[in-house]
Amino acid sequence: MRKTQAIFLFVATFAVLFTSCKKDDPVHEHDNEEIQSIKFTFTDENSKEQVELSVNATDSKEKELILKKGGDYKLLINMYDFEGHEVTQEIKDDAEDHQFFFVGPTSDQVKFTYLDAQIGLASRWEIKQQAPAKPMNVVLMHGLNKQKVSPENWNSINYESLGGGTKDINVNVILTLKD
Repeated sequence: MRKTQAIFLFVATFAVLFTSCKKDDPVHEHDNEEIQSIKFTFTDENSKEQVELSVNATDSKEKELILKKGGDYKLLINMYDFEGHEVTQEIKDDAEDHQFFFVGPTSDQVKFTYLDAQIGLASRWEIKQQAPAKPMNVVLMHGLNKQKVSPENWNSINYESLGGGTKDINVNVILTLKD
């Protein structure tokens, strides 16, 4: 009987050790505060010329973005976490909870259109006027009530009070619209 108990104890211990040490591939999960960098790619639909700007979301240093008057740009935004994983799809998957605002340019200077579910990861920028270097605040809001925010609010300085929510991203860019 003691020999049977010893064998049972040995087999049980052996089974527990090997099943508890099994390694699974880690699954990457996005947390709101994990967005480190943002890549803006503007492609002029007429000339196919591209303007790219990469911004570190944790850096307060402003970078300059130059777009041409008369340009009809499609903007695509890609975002990456601190480990370099792209998290753009996760934002798309939670479209009802996210929206970009681009505070700075006026509707007289830029005709703006969301090309996605009013997120701003894809948008159209028609440059109507030139403008000297001006600050532009790019904000991704999370958890806002989109029923209280219209597409016309893309550049509203009141973006926080419109639909509520919290900031996932808040970066500053110097925007120049030139001839």
